[in-house]
Formats: sequence, structure tokens, C-alpha cells
Amino acid sequence: MNIQQSEKFTLGGQRAAYVLIICSLLRAISYADWQVMSVVMQPMKVDLGLTDAQAGLAGSAFFLGIIVFTLPVAHLVDVWSRTKMIGLMAVFWSVFTLGTGFIGGLASLVVMRLGVGVGEAGFGPGGTALVSASYPQNQQGQKLGIFNLFITVGVIVGVVAGGYLSANHGGWRTPFLVFGIPGIILGVLAFFMQDYRLVEADGSAVVHQSLFANLKQLLKIPTLRWLYLGLGMYAVLQVSVGTWLPSLLIRAYGIKEDKAGLVMGVVTLIGLAGPILGGILSDKWQQKYAGGRMRLAAISIAIASVFVWLVLLAACDLDNKPLMYFCAAMMPLHSIFVGMALPAVAATSQEVVPAKLKGLSWGAATMALYLLGGAWGPLMVGTMSDRFGGGYEGLAIGLAISAAFGLVAAWAWFITARHVDADARAVDRGTV
Repeated sequence: MNIQQSEKFTLGGQRAAYVLIICSLLRAISYADWQVMSVVMQPMKVDLGLTDAQAGLAGSAFFLGIIVFTLPVAHLVDVWSRTKMIGLMAVFWSVFTLGTGFIGGLASLVVMRLGVGVGEAGFGPGGTALVSASYPQNQQGQKLGIFNLFITVGVIVGVVAGGYLSANHGGWRTPFLVFGIPGIILGVLAFFMQDYRLVEADGSAVVHQSLFANLKQLLKIPTLRWLYLGLGMYAVLQVSVGTWLPSLLIRAYGIKEDKAGLVMGVVTLIGLAGPILGGILSDKWQQKYAGGRMRLAAISIAIASVFVWLVLLAACDLDNKPLMYFCAAMMPLHSIFVGMALPAVAATSQEVVPAKLKGLSWGAATMALYLLGGAWGPLMVGTMSDRFGGGYEGLAIGLAISAAFGLVAAWAWFITARHVDADARAVDRGTV
């Protein structure tokens, strides 16, 4: 079984570049539409009269949409069309992003964020599968590094532009009204990307099994079982920090959302180095060491966890300027190392599965990311904050707890690394 190359689908070249560009821009928009919630959460919370736990619930609704719809949509990505699903989902989540700007309370906020999550459920599997399939295997880590680099770009746009628009142009509703438009445009352009067709060795079309049968096949692969567990633990840290750190800055230093967004934007801008380094190093480590990509992912998330604790030292004494400067220097280092892990994880998820399961492989990874961590991480931090009195002290305690899960992710990914080579060879032999 293989991917059929033709004049309409080629490895490398202009068509592959178009795929990488459109998918990367959509990657940025999807994360901007998510991350803007973090920078406007404090004024939104005050305006709508929400508690920290209720605000965390709204964030969790986004991830619930992804959890419920990721696997069915990922299955359609494999059996129907990657380009069509990417285009349709981009338009869908952008419409609900626009709708968030019109909500009037907790119920409507939860519905809109749920809709954004449903739309974004289809993009990760389709984008990862199409980008990786458009380039040779020895370039996939680098290209997926570029693709995941735009997560950081999206986070920067979300916090900097979102914070500026909220503080200076009509309040917290404005960013949602502005950010919904680019996704619709890019969604239309996605329909013109190249797509591949799967064929058997004799040239006949592949007959796809049911979603349940394919998922069962994936979970028989040891690499993926441990990889998915690690992703969930990774998400507790990564999503919780991305959701709550701007609010921590606003509470601790009394700044408005535009300044908090600017701080987060600068930190994240430095973090752009993470996916680039992760993509390059993951390809090199994989050539030198057994399971090299996942070893890199494990080490990087462990280091990122330590840097979160160092950042939170500032909460011990807000008047201590040297301590504050030290903690500020730790923030971009955390951003770099947390970004290094994803290219390695994404490339590994594609390496150990046959071509017909590439979309579902990352779809299951996305579901694990949010079901095992991302969906409840922000809610956990918000609940811990309320329990410990709210304010910056409560948030700092909640975020410190979330960082411990990064070490669990590192442990799971070290185990993942032991299985990669054997599972990749099984794919080459056609026994998966």
C-alpha cells in the first residue's frame, strides 16, 4: 500500500510548498483563535461576572469539541479527502470565532467555544497527514517543524493583536470579530491544495475499514500507546500555561490586557526557535539514535517543566526586582523547550503507521492531547486558584501543579523511544 504520485500530487516542489503555506497559515489562525481567550479572559470574566472555575469551563468546552469530533473527522480525512475536510473545518471554526464576539453569558460562551473546538478537530489530522505526505521521509521532521512553528506565530498574534484590539478598540469582543475573517479566506484556498490517493501494490484503490477497526489497529502499536499518554500529560502543562499566564500577569502587576499580551508575545516570539530547532534536531537524532526523535521530545518537555517552576518563583515576592527579572528570563526559555517537542512527536506518529492511517494517527493523538490533559488542565488550574483564594497566588499554585505533569510526559516519551524502530520496521514489512 502506498501514496500514489502523479502530476497532481508530487513530493516537494511548488504543490508541496502551497500545502505547507496554507496549512501553516491555518495552523497560526487556529491557535490565534484559541489563544486570544487567554489574553481577554480577565476583562471577559469581569464583564460577564464569571468565577475562575467558570472561565476555565469555557476554555474546557473548546477542548471538549475537539475530543468528541476529532476521531470521526480524522477518519473522514483518511477515507474521503484531506483538502475538503481542512477547508470545511476552517470555515466552520471561523464562523464560531465570529460568534464569540456576540455572546451574552456563560451558556452562549460555552456553546461558541465548543463550536470552535469542533471546527478545529478536523484540521490537525488533515494538516499533519498532508504536509508529511508531501515531502520525503528525511525532510518530514523539518517540514512539520515549520508547520508547528506557526503554532507559535498564532499564539503571538492571538495575545499581542488580541490584547491590543481588546484594550484599544472596543473591548474584549473585538478580537473575535477580527480573527474570524482570515480563517474563512484560508479555508476557501485550502480546497485548491494537492491531495493524494492511496493504492495497493497492484494499483487498485485501498478499501478502508471502519473507524473502530482502524482505531483498534492503531492502539496495537506500542509506540502510539505511550506517545498518546505523553501527549495528554504534555497538554496539562502546555495548555494550562497558555490559558492562564496572561491572567497571572494582569493580577500580579496590575497591567491591562494589551501589556500582558505584549509580554506574552515577546516571550512567544523568542519561542519561535523551539519548533525550528525541534524539527532539525529530531531528524538528526533519529538518524543517530534508536527512537531519537522521542528522546528529544522527552528531554525538552522535562526542561520546560523546570522552567515553569522557575518562572513562578516571582509569585513568592512581587517586590523583589532581581527575582522578577530572573523569572522573566525563564519564560522565553520555557517557550523554546515546550515548542521543541511537537515536531518530533508529530513525525513519529506518521512514521509508525501505514499510509491509510496517517490522518487517524494524528487524530487519535489530538484526542489524547485534549482528553487526557488539555480539556481539564485549565479547569484544574482555575479550580485550584479558587480553592487557594484566587488572585495571583492561587493561579501560581495551580500552574505549579500543572508543571508536574510535564515530567510524567517525559517519562512516557522515554518509554515511547524504545519502541519506535521496531514499529517502523513493521510498517516497512507491511505487518501493521
